[in-house]
Amino acid sequence: MRLGQPFLECASPERVPFVGTIGRLNTTALVAMLMLMGFSSTLFAQGTGPISPDGRPAWAVDGVPDTVWILVEASWTTDDQDRRKDLLNQAEIQARAASEGRPQDVARRFALAVVLMSRADAEGGRTRVRTSSEFHGELEAILELDPQYAPAHHLMGRLYAGVRRTNRVTRWIATHLLGGGALKKATWQAAEEYLSFAEQQAPEVSDHHLQLATLYADTDRLQLALQELEHVFPRPVVSPMERRVWQEALEVKEEWGRKLAREAERELGCRRVGPRTRRHRAACE
Repeated sequence: MRLGQPFLECASPERVPFVGTIGRLNTTALVAMLMLMGFSSTLFAQGTGPISPDGRPAWAVDGVPDTVWILVEASWTTDDQDRRKDLLNQAEIQARAASEGRPQDVARRFALAVVLMSRADAEGGRTRVRTSSEFHGELEAILELDPQYAPAHHLMGRLYAGVRRTNRVTRWIATHLLGGGALKKATWQAAEEYLSFAEQQAPEVSDHHLQLATLYADTDRLQLALQELEHVFPRPVVSPMERRVWQEALEVKEEWGRKLAREAERELGCRRVGPRTRRHRAACE
């Protein structure tokens, strides 16, 4: 089988695709096929262990096909960008087929949104902007169907925060020249509202806490960021994506702690010495 060929076409002697079926037999077969396709190192990378249909991550809400989340999770276990793109291309085929003819099925549309988010992270340039715009449109459609759908709030907040983190020139090029006009709606305030809603409605998802904490840090609220970050660590780690969240939370906790300590030390020094010179005034402002 060619790597780029949709493996659902060769799923069984009867050529029955995986799409739309989420039984144990099919998802177990999916893992086996990924290994046969040369992805065994991906599935066991970074000490995560094999991806099992029994290890459903918290983000994969009811209705998200197993075939989709297993492929997405597998993509998060490799640093090989070509391999990651191949996995996500297969996940997109599965997600689109699963949602075809079911425009009112929020969970299946959310599965496609997760794939598009992951593809946007893996791509660059015009492809990244185009995929992000489609991702944004999918989230808007989901929230129109179900305005209280916490997973979509979370992804919208992540998207908006990511847009705001780019520099002004890059953001202008993306929104005016590369087809990302829909992303003009992104503001820090809107990002925080989306992320806060998701964190409050679905606190069991560790990434909800990490992304909200990161937004607090990006908007100069380190103390609040560290408080929010503590909610990550009691959560169970059962999937590669959750392990990445946990590892990133450990890294930024140390980084933010050091930064907060430096700020406290500088503030104490300013109180002791006082801004007597121009240099001190600049350092203490």
